[in-house]
Order: sequence, then C-alpha cells, then structure tokens
Amino acid sequence: MKVSMNWLKEYVNLDPDYKKLEEAFNLKSQEVAGLEKLVDIEGLVVGYVLTCEKHPEADKLHVTTVDVSDEVLQIICGAPNVAAGQKVIVSKVGVVLPGDFKIKKAKIRGIESNGMICSLEELGVKEFDPEETGIYVLGEDAVIGEDPLKYLNLDDSVLELDLTANRPDLLSMEGVGYDAACMLDLEIQTKKHTYEKRKEENNFSVYTDTKDCKAYYAQVIDHITVKPSPSWLKARLMAAGVRPINNVVDISNYVMLEYGQPLHAFDYNRIESDTIIVRHAKTGEKIVTLDGQNRDLLEYDLVITDGKKPIALAGVMGGYDTEVEPDTTKVLLESAYFDPTCIRKTSRRLDLKSEASSRFEKGVDPNKLIKAMEYATQLFVELAGGEVVGDYSFFDNTQKDPTRIDITLEKLNSVTGHTFTISEVESILKRLYFDYHKQGDLFKIDVPTRRQNFYGYQDIVEEIVRIYGYDRIPTTIPATPTTGYLTKKQRLRRTIREYFVNNNFNETITYSLVTQKEAVEFDQLTADTVVIMNPLNKEKDTLRHSLLPSLLNILQYNQSRKIDNIFLFELGRGYHNGYEREWLSGLMTGVYTSTLWQGKKEVSDFYLLKGLLESLLVKLHLEDYEIKKASEPLPTMHPGMTADLYINKQYIGYLGKLHPQKEMDLGINKTFVFELDYDKLAELYEPNLVMQPVPKYPSVSRDLALVVDRDLEAQAIIDQVIFAGKKTLKDVSIFDLYQGDKIEPDKKSIALSLVLQNPEKTLESSEVDQIIERILKHLDKTLNAKIR
Repeated sequence: MKVSMNWLKEYVNLDPDYKKLEEAFNLKSQEVAGLEKLVDIEGLVVGYVLTCEKHPEADKLHVTTVDVSDEVLQIICGAPNVAAGQKVIVSKVGVVLPGDFKIKKAKIRGIESNGMICSLEELGVKEFDPEETGIYVLGEDAVIGEDPLKYLNLDDSVLELDLTANRPDLLSMEGVGYDAACMLDLEIQTKKHTYEKRKEENNFSVYTDTKDCKAYYAQVIDHITVKPSPSWLKARLMAAGVRPINNVVDISNYVMLEYGQPLHAFDYNRIESDTIIVRHAKTGEKIVTLDGQNRDLLEYDLVITDGKKPIALAGVMGGYDTEVEPDTTKVLLESAYFDPTCIRKTSRRLDLKSEASSRFEKGVDPNKLIKAMEYATQLFVELAGGEVVGDYSFFDNTQKDPTRIDITLEKLNSVTGHTFTISEVESILKRLYFDYHKQGDLFKIDVPTRRQNFYGYQDIVEEIVRIYGYDRIPTTIPATPTTGYLTKKQRLRRTIREYFVNNNFNETITYSLVTQKEAVEFDQLTADTVVIMNPLNKEKDTLRHSLLPSLLNILQYNQSRKIDNIFLFELGRGYHNGYEREWLSGLMTGVYTSTLWQGKKEVSDFYLLKGLLESLLVKLHLEDYEIKKASEPLPTMHPGMTADLYINKQYIGYLGKLHPQKEMDLGINKTFVFELDYDKLAELYEPNLVMQPVPKYPSVSRDLALVVDRDLEAQAIIDQVIFAGKKTLKDVSIFDLYQGDKIEPDKKSIALSLVLQNPEKTLESSEVDQIIERILKHLDKTLNAKIR
C-alpha cells in the first residue's frame, strides 16, 4: 500500500518530519518498504516565456527568454509546442533531473543556454498527462517563480507499507489514518459527504440469486462529462501507484483508495434493462471483459447481469459491452459486498489480479458501502457535472454491528507476562476508537467493522500490546524449569539423517505437488487424489502419495546435465484424501565408491541398497526384520529385482530397481529406489538401549555349506538355524552362494557362518559338535538341506 503524505494529512495532523511516522509503523504496525518523494527534484520554478524565436543555426530549435521572477533566462528549447506567452516548468542550472541528469550552462550551435524548459517525461511523471507531446504548459493561474510541483500537487512524499494478510484495514487511506492516529496518539479527522439529488424517481432495481452477494447499491447519475481529472486527483492516484485515465475511472479508483471499498461505473445507456441481477454463472456462459479477453465462465463465478446476460465479473473486472466511453453521459455506479472466497477463486483461475479483487478477497467493511458510494456520487457531481437521479437502489444483508469480545485484565496480564493497569488499557482502547464497557476488571469491547480480522481475545491482546509497544514488554525467563529433549520421532529422524549423510547420500526437500499421473504411479492400493483448485503450475496440481516421483524428477534433471552418480533421500509427507503419511524414500544410481589408484569401483545395485538398509535397521535396533521377494511388484518396479521389507511381521515398505521401461521413459540410467513407512518405523523404534555385560567366556565360530533347493529363500534357512540353535547360537550369516559344477541344476550351495557361545562356561568341542549335529538334522528334516 502506497500512502500519500499529503492525503494522510487530511486525516491526521502529522509532524513535517515523517521519520517519526515511519518508525511508528515499523515498531507497531507494518513494515515500511520505503519513504520517498513523489518527484525528487529540487530547484524547479514556474517560468513565463517572454519571447520565442527560431534558432538561426537549427531548424528544430528555438531561442527563448524566460522570466523566472528573480531573473530572465535565455534557454534553447527543442520542443515543437513552445511559444511566447506560456507558463512553463523551468530547470535552472544546477538542478538534477531523474537519471542523474544535471542541468549545466551550455552553448548550443553557438548560442548560450542557461537552463531547460521541461516536459513531464523529463520529470519522470509522464502518466500525469499521457497526451503531452512536448513541454508541459501550466495554467494561467500558475505564479511565476513558485514551485511548479506544488502547483501540480506533485510536492508529495509516499510511504510504502509492506502489508500482511491480517491487516486489510490498511488498504484504505482512512484505515491508515486510524492506525497512524492511534500510534502517534493524535486525533482522527473523518469525512462527511453531501450532494443534491434530482427530484426524480429512480426506477432501477437490483436483486440477487445467491448468498455470495450480501449487499448491492446502485446509483444512477445523469449528464456527466467524461474528461481528464484535475491535477490534485491525478497526483493522488500517482502517489498511490494508480495510473490516471479519466475522471469517471479516476473517481472510482480514488474512492476505493480512500475507503477500501471498490466501486464500478457502468455506461447506463448500454445496459439493456432497468434491472441488475447478481447470480452465479451458468454452464457455457462467456463474457468479454474490459481487457478485451473472451472469458469462459464456470458455475462458481459470480456475475453481474442485466437479467439475461453477464455484464461484469463481480469484484474482478467489468464487462466490455458496458464500459464507460468518451461519449458516455449517464452511469450506473455500483457499490457491493461479495463473498471473499468466491472472488478469490475466480481471480486466481483467470489470473486477473486487481486492486479491487485484492480488497474483496480480504473482506471489505460493510459500513463503508454507503459512505463510499456517497463520496463517489459527490465527486461525480463536482468533477463530471453529473446530476443524481433519485435515491440509490439496494439490498443489504450484511452484518453491520461491531464484534463483541470480552477480556479481563487478569487474562491480559497472564498472557503477556506484563502488569497492565486499567487506565493503560482504557487509554489504548480509546486511541484505537474501540467502544467498550467495563465491569470491574472485565472489558466488553466492541470491535468496529473496519477491523475485519478480530475473532477472539487473542486479537485484543495483540492489539493492546502492539500499541503499548513490544519494546516496552520486559524480557523474562520462564518461571517453571524446562528441560529440552527430543521426542522419539525427532531422535529417529536425526539418526536416519546422520546415517544416510555419512553414507554418501544427499538429503533433499521436494515439492509436494506433482502431476496426476505421478501422484498414483507408486501406489500399492487404489486411493483418491487431492487436486489443488488454484495451483501455481497447472500441470503440478495434485498432492503426491509417494515421494519417489519428486525424487525421480530431481534425478532426471541432474542426469540431463551429465551428473551421473546420484544418491538421494528424503523424509517427507504423502497426502491422501483425509489423511497424511510420512515416508522415508531414496534412490541411488551410478558409482557409489571408487579408488582411483587401485582402479576399483562399487556400482549401485540391488544388494548394495539392501545392505545399506539392513545396516540402518541394525543401527536402529530393529533386527527382527525380513526382506522377501515382492509377490506383486508395482508396474514401475523391476519384477525380478524388487523386495518387500517386514519388521516384526509388519509390512514397512519396498526396495528394488526401477522397471527398464520406466527408466527409458525418464531417460535415466539404472536406478535403485526404496520407500519405507516412517510412521511405522517410529512406532517400532526403541531408542533406549539395554546394556549387556561383556561375555566372560569365548565364542566359537563354525562354517557350514549346505545344498538346498534352488528356489528356497535364504531367510528361511536362517530362521530354521536360529530355531534349532536355541540360546547358544548368537549369530548366523550367509557369506557365500554357489551354483555350478558338481551342484545339481535344481540345487544351490549356501555357506553359513555360525557363532556359538555359552554365557556361563566355555563350550567344549563335543558340545559344539552336538549343537551342529542338531542343527543339521533339523535342516534336513524341515528343508531337505544336505551338508555339502
């Protein structure tokens, strides 16, 4: 919001030094993005052209003499419209114009020039009068020698506020005036508006067919003249960052900036009925908006109609067919209250963001509907020569009563940790212009409708504290002792991150929105998707179920730029209709480790990924796990290189290689991925270690080579060995697999390493032999496994 200081002075008696106001906003309200002069030029004067002769040495130049009150200057001017008898803007020698252009005494084709006669473009304010074709000629009432910026109302400073979404009241000059008066403890000067009406009945009617338009006021104004606005109005709009157009459009914009209530003027004679009906658009309806674009309408779009067809997109943009033209003589002025959500949907869908729509989206003050219309009507009478036809037509179902919020002094003090007195609270409420009733230490506060974002006592607390001054609230240490600690989930997250980072992986945080196809391509069960109605990217409009599509997009991006060795992991959320799940996902491709001197390389493969995940589970003390070949692998996964992970018999996730077709579609190299249910991992994770004493007696290692059926899973062998080995067996692992010579085609040889230990004594050879014999018999009986 750009705030004109000259305009603000109509509400508040400001100190000429605006730094105090800037500091107040920074400390107590909204951040100030800048404070600058509207036209930052010193030394300009009004001059009177006494003579104007052609330059003897140049056809397009003129030699002029200009009276600037204290002297007469000879100035060479190249503007085609310069002439004797004009009052002009003169830049004397030494004045610095925009672009760091300093005026100097010079000789032009042999004749001395002591200054410059300026155009608006040279002053950086071309939009003040876009039709200017040369130097700017001032009016006859301009005083020679005076400041032309003051004459044109351009002697202004602009305070730019970086507004947050909870302060829509500051989208109006009146709202800024209230806030400035409150912070500086000054009186606010509000405005009243009057005008004469033509004694004629207004037969125009307004209706609504939807609850999304709570109020609509329409005033007919006749005999207007469309023409340029006066300089004060154009200067105010320019200070606010709005381009002046003509008096009709400028009045609507000016009043919107004054009160925060958007208005719209229709050409009355181009409305094909005497009725306005506000409704939602019908399927297949279209409208050509003021920008000339043909817009397809949806059923949730709110439209203004003449009873038959749309003539405006409510709260967003007017229609081309009812636009005010230079020959317009009669207008219908609209002031309305539209549902913020409805306007936001239409504005974002059509990418039509305007000053009006942004105000409607945040909610306008229902008590400003009439005030804004009356002020605009007054200006139409004063600046366009209009005649008001009867009373306005309207319907109004808005809530105009203030919001009642109760708060006790005790509650205020307990929340803030500061001891406020009743007199301090009363003083702040009066400065805020909040009416209140006091019962003991209970304040019953009526929040005016100009402050739309007040819902509970918390908002009152915030408002009192900001006006009192955050810097005046003392810093205190919490009275109760607090001990910082990590939750189980936080400890697990930290452990996982440290593990993967230490193992050459990079953590990434990816975008949660993907295409609708990507959202479901790694789903194991059919699930509904959540589609965003107003995405920033129309293709990425669906919340992901899995993290893998996002990781694969990163992989694809990097490999297309010749980065082949990539190892990524992410802890993030997948979104379903009604619930969310957190996933641990990752991928690896390319050379994992290499030693240049020895020429050795370890390339990413299924077993490397499996080993990394097994090491992670051991680190997390989740050793009761199984990794089984996937019975029904996803279509995006390789059918022969995909496995499921179980912990304590619970399904946790899967790992494996991407399907070759998927790799080909993405244009990536061989890639191995995993996705684990982090929420289930957190449930099973037990961070508290159980310490065991160091064994007093040595362990014994034995290796076994077994011949088993070729399709027998290795895990089944380990499970049976553990069952038969009982408590004496401390560890079992597979260290070799052989298929080939001297092994039958339907068989394979698996080598096991067993660690045996008795915590109470040293195992003798005979005891070890008995245990091994027991294990071999059990394996022969259950798995038909033979010693090799």
